[in-house]
Amino acid sequence: MGKVELLAPGGSYSKMMTAFEYGADAVYIGTDAGFGLRANCDNFSREEIISAVKYANEHGKKIYVTLNIFPRDDDVERMVAQAQELHRMGVHGIIVSDAGAFTAIHAKVPDLSIHVSTQANNLNSYTCRFWKNMGATRVNLARELTFEEIKNIAFNVGRDIELEVFVHGAMCMSYSGRCMLSDYMTGRSSNRGDCAQPCRWEYIQSNGTCDAIYVEENNTTGGTYLFNSKDLCLLPYLPELVKSGVHSLKIEGRMKSEFYVALVVRAYRKLLDMIEGGENITPDIIEALLAEVNMVSHREYSTGFFVDGTKGSQIYTSSSYVRGADYIGLVSECEEKDGAFHLLLSQRSVFETGDTIEFVQPCGNIIPYVVGDMFNDAGEKITRAPHAKMNVHMTLPFFVKKGSIVRKVL
Repeated sequence: MGKVELLAPGGSYSKMMTAFEYGADAVYIGTDAGFGLRANCDNFSREEIISAVKYANEHGKKIYVTLNIFPRDDDVERMVAQAQELHRMGVHGIIVSDAGAFTAIHAKVPDLSIHVSTQANNLNSYTCRFWKNMGATRVNLARELTFEEIKNIAFNVGRDIELEVFVHGAMCMSYSGRCMLSDYMTGRSSNRGDCAQPCRWEYIQSNGTCDAIYVEENNTTGGTYLFNSKDLCLLPYLPELVKSGVHSLKIEGRMKSEFYVALVVRAYRKLLDMIEGGENITPDIIEALLAEVNMVSHREYSTGFFVDGTKGSQIYTSSSYVRGADYIGLVSECEEKDGAFHLLLSQRSVFETGDTIEFVQPCGNIIPYVVGDMFNDAGEKITRAPHAKMNVHMTLPFFVKKGSIVRKVL
């Protein structure tokens, strides 16, 4: 059993840094040139990619770039040019879903590592071998597979090509994410990175024309969230996944916050380290880590298709998120002075004097603290921090690592 990669989302440069700080081995990002399936997040500029690769190389990490739209003819040449540029920048791999784009890129940049996206519907050993023969270095298996199927594929081809599986995050209502609803209903194509998420909308019964959508009404809301899926969480199954022979465990969420990235990566990192260290994984440990991933904003968790197919993987009554904590802010600095520690916090949500907050450090314990005196940049004493991203100054009796996430448990 070798070391398994923990792969995290990098929706922006700061989120990438958060992912690395909290224990990710690799991060997948998009470019501002397009071609990725998250067109509306803070994708990376050329300069940011160069900086990201430099940081990754210095710290033993990796950067993968998404080029996984379903392209039209006039996209492919531009995708090839982008892949050539990314290769010159030194990225550690690109993620591609389309066979034509894959062929064109591999022909021009044969030394560039290409990972096959889950959107290519990678459901069996034969498909994995096909991609290996085409020149792929990794295949991201479809979310629709059960654990037994994943184990079987890993047994058959795991030594020939790297295998990657999603372990956490949002699920799509459509097969391997290949969805037409958004394009059909709003003109925004999910397969080109601009999904409007109509699967999260409420649908009501209609007695109108023959092309109306008929669903069973929910007596409470008058409608039903027909396509709305629960989020995936395979944290309790990490010991089995590590033993199965897969190479990379992937967390979804390039549109999510630093808070989400930090807490989810931290939980999976802690458990992976314990597994790889041969420690005894007790139910209490799993419960404590599940409590941590429940702190972030999420839909109700399920095991997706992993354990029992589709059973219990949909939410018909609501599309609301739940969370166990508010994201209060990010520690920008913490310096010792005159026997105390002066902390600068970049605020993300309202908090006030007397609130109990928690500093969640990348390494080490979670530190609870009852908010005492705090000040703004002008040195004025304040009792409330109401403005997003305002700087808040505090004096603490303990040190907190820069980059730590600050939360208020609900």
